[in-house]
Amino acid sequence: MILFLTLIYVAFLAILVKLKIVRFNLFWKLSPLLWMLMLTVVLFIPMQWGAPSGVVNVYRMVVEIVPNVSGEVIEVNTQGSKPISKGDVLFRLDPQPYQIEVDRLLAAVKEAEQTAKMLPAGLAEADANVAQAEAAIVAAKQQAASLNSTLVAAKANVAKSQAQLELAQTESVRAKKLLASNATSEEDAATKERNVELAMASVEATEASRQQAELALESTIDGVNTSVIEAQERLKASQAAKQKAELAVASTINGENTQVAQLRAQLATAQFNLAQTTVVAPSDGFVIGMTLQPGQRVAAFPVRTWMAFVDSSSAQIAVGIDQNRLRHVKPGQKADVVLELYPGRTFSATVDRIAYITPQGQLQPTGTVATAPSSSQKAMPFGVVLTLEDAGPDIDIHELPGGVTGTAAIYTDSVKATHLIRRVMIRMETFMNYIMPS
Repeated sequence: MILFLTLIYVAFLAILVKLKIVRFNLFWKLSPLLWMLMLTVVLFIPMQWGAPSGVVNVYRMVVEIVPNVSGEVIEVNTQGSKPISKGDVLFRLDPQPYQIEVDRLLAAVKEAEQTAKMLPAGLAEADANVAQAEAAIVAAKQQAASLNSTLVAAKANVAKSQAQLELAQTESVRAKKLLASNATSEEDAATKERNVELAMASVEATEASRQQAELALESTIDGVNTSVIEAQERLKASQAAKQKAELAVASTINGENTQVAQLRAQLATAQFNLAQTTVVAPSDGFVIGMTLQPGQRVAAFPVRTWMAFVDSSSAQIAVGIDQNRLRHVKPGQKADVVLELYPGRTFSATVDRIAYITPQGQLQPTGTVATAPSSSQKAMPFGVVLTLEDAGPDIDIHELPGGVTGTAAIYTDSVKATHLIRRVMIRMETFMNYIMPS
């Protein structure tokens, strides 16, 4: 640009000399050099921060497609670089293992629901068992209280049976004597003998009853009859069962049994996993580097990308501004952008934001000490993100190809006199892209 303006000056000077308005002396011979020096000092050096420019690059968001579940690819429904819409199927995984899990949990939910419906009946049964156990304790205590009188009655029965035995034995001896003197019949003697046997059996039975009554009376633990203790233990068991039944009935979340709710949550997870066997496009865009094929097994492992998806509406344009020219750049300032993809076109833009960091300023968490700055280190430019304005019906600024390059100039609030020169330079560059791309 300096050379162009100098040539204009030389042509104007030649006209003045031709018209003999100025004398072509040493001063005018050297004036082109002075003109170039003046342009450099007064115009072009201040223009570097008043209207800074830099290289432009268009960036596109690339989504790494990793399925939420693992499985074998059974179907691929997209082609590389072919436009697709949000929600279109990219590929499908074998759903059978996940369908089996869904079916299993559906059955488990049904079973748990039926079990939950039976819980009130179980609680009623537990209540009845508690009442029955309480009645058994009362009966056991009454029975324990009557054991002493039962023992007395048993002893009396023993004494009575022994007396009957003695009487039967006496009558049997008497009958035998009478039989020896033919004073009675053999049948009568035999009857008397059978009466002795019956009396002995009665003595044995009453003695057994007495012993049983004694054992029942003596069967105690810490002074409490064992039958009462057994009844008390059965009451405790029935009370514990009732408490368990009450907790089961009361165990609810939002009015639903917790077991059913837990299985429903597992079923929801299984249904989600089943749905994830169909991988869809996250937005409008296209797949790049398409190599996925049916039969390949993929895993839900975030460090391994199975497909790269380019978002159509994610184009961002950024310009690199050297550090010594960035100080007057602020969001909201106007800018001009020229792209090699569209020679002869100048796009209006606005500064959106400034990325105040470069790779040199990033500290990553590693086990090594960061390299100290050195004089050989070259300062890297800062990225300034631009928002392109409407470029007309023939160009969608939101779908600019990633990697498109060009030049942008930002018009700051400083040294506004240089803005016109920068605008001319930008427009000269866009037309030079026809014949001499950078």
